[in-house]
Amino acid sequence: MILFRCTQRALKRFRLTPESTPPVPTSRLGAWYVNLLNYGPQRLVICLSERTLLPVLLPARNSEFPVRFGQYLLPVLLGIGIPELLAREEAAAATDHIIARTASRQMLGTLNDFSRCATHRMEDRALLETALALAEMPSKSLHYDSPDRVTRGGFGLDPRQSEHAV
Repeated sequence: MILFRCTQRALKRFRLTPESTPPVPTSRLGAWYVNLLNYGPQRLVICLSERTLLPVLLPARNSEFPVRFGQYLLPVLLGIGIPELLAREEAAAATDHIIARTASRQMLGTLNDFSRCATHRMEDRALLETALALAEMPSKSLHYDSPDRVTRGGFGLDPRQSEHAV
């Protein structure tokens, strides 16, 4: 089960009703913080794993978020070197999700930082390529480690292992 902690903008945009006391997420990557991101004419959703800051970008359409989140998460996990079986298990956990309000100002600040960086890295890149580029970006919240390395470590892999397989 995945917990989406949505900003007020995201809740309003998707007409989502948050749980007042959400359960603890059961996925390896924990809760996901969610906000909207505008890039030119594109309306996007940016999601960050609370545990590893792994980013996932997807179109801001009701048909995509939150129901198809796992389909966008899977290629990001594969792209940073997570073995296919583990990546599919994590993406499958997204079929069962709960919506809640944000609960951490630090995560909101980090989400805003990633949003600003995303707009500078998008130019001619696809959403997956942008997410993978953001995943390599060191973050102060991770003690200057990068989300891809922390995520690999969270899956019990060597953090220095693979580079992107896109």
